[in-house]
Amino acid sequence: MNLAEAVAARRSVRAFQDRAVPRDLVERAVSLAVQAPAPHHSSPWRFALLETPGDKKQLAADMGEAWRDDLNADGLPRDRIEAILSRSEGLLRSTPLLTVCCADMTRSHSYPDDRRRLAEWSLFAHSVGAALQIYMTALAESGVASCWISAPVFCRHQVQGTLSLPAGVEPHALVLVGYASPDYHPRPRPTPDPLAYIL
Repeated sequence: MNLAEAVAARRSVRAFQDRAVPRDLVERAVSLAVQAPAPHHSSPWRFALLETPGDKKQLAADMGEAWRDDLNADGLPRDRIEAILSRSEGLLRSTPLLTVCCADMTRSHSYPDDRRRLAEWSLFAHSVGAALQIYMTALAESGVASCWISAPVFCRHQVQGTLSLPAGVEPHALVLVGYASPDYHPRPRPTPDPLAYIL
């Protein structure tokens, strides 16, 4: 599989087989992901891997409580909130491997003003995004499916506490990882027109 084929093979999959993903494939994907560009040669990427039912259940529950607070604040009906949370928790608990992608902000530079502090934080977020893309593409090349979930950015403190992350390590994304269900059929993806994206 060449690069173009691997990029095309990466699709957002949310239904998986009850089958473990070999650790060596995950470690290979991480080894490629950490070749992403990074500010100041900082190598800020960190990956928390959750495979046990207890760990996945706890993360799903803690993020769910934070989401419940947000949905209540949004004024959604209680039955709608419970349906959303039940579906989300079921998805996380049934996924073979959860990967929480983080940025180690202790590697960042310190600035006295908000403008540069925000710029510095953005650089690290961009770097995690680059690593995330490589990670999922490398998994796809190995025949392993994945899906990026943005939830951790909305409840960083809960995720940091649940995972006992070191001080300064900020969760940015959750990636569902597993072998796609035989029932999964990707939607047709239109051929992109590069001129539509070039300014």
